[in-house]
Amino acid sequence: MTVLFRVCAALLAVVAGVAVLTACGSDDTTSDRAGVELPADFPSGDVPLVDGALLDATGKDGTWRVTVQAGAADGNALVNATKKLTDDGFVESSRTGDTANQTVTLSRAVDGGTLWVNVGISADASSGPSTVFYQVAKTK
Repeated sequence: MTVLFRVCAALLAVVAGVAVLTACGSDDTTSDRAGVELPADFPSGDVPLVDGALLDATGKDGTWRVTVQAGAADGNALVNATKKLTDDGFVESSRTGDTANQTVTLSRAVDGGTLWVNVGISADASSGPSTVFYQVAKTK
């Protein structure tokens, strides 16, 4: 439970930080997605991200944070992000928050370990509820 609390706390810190800052980035030259590049060791083959521009992507050695600006016309960004993960084999273990600020925790076994993903939205984010925050951790 302590690990879950730490991951949720980290996600909330990211949400608060993005609410204060505006994101900007250059075109990603290694993919067809606009924005910043994912860290080289991000498990992009194992963690499907919602469609949209990458506003922020940091981390290494088994822990990453990614912020995606989903299309406002694409519907509920959290529902879309969660569906992409569950369609890829992730299992939802919890949901927290209210209508404006929500976090979903999911996990999936991969390569002898477990990938934990907290995905969330916040109405306080600079682009409102279409900004999706990912906190990804790989445990053995």
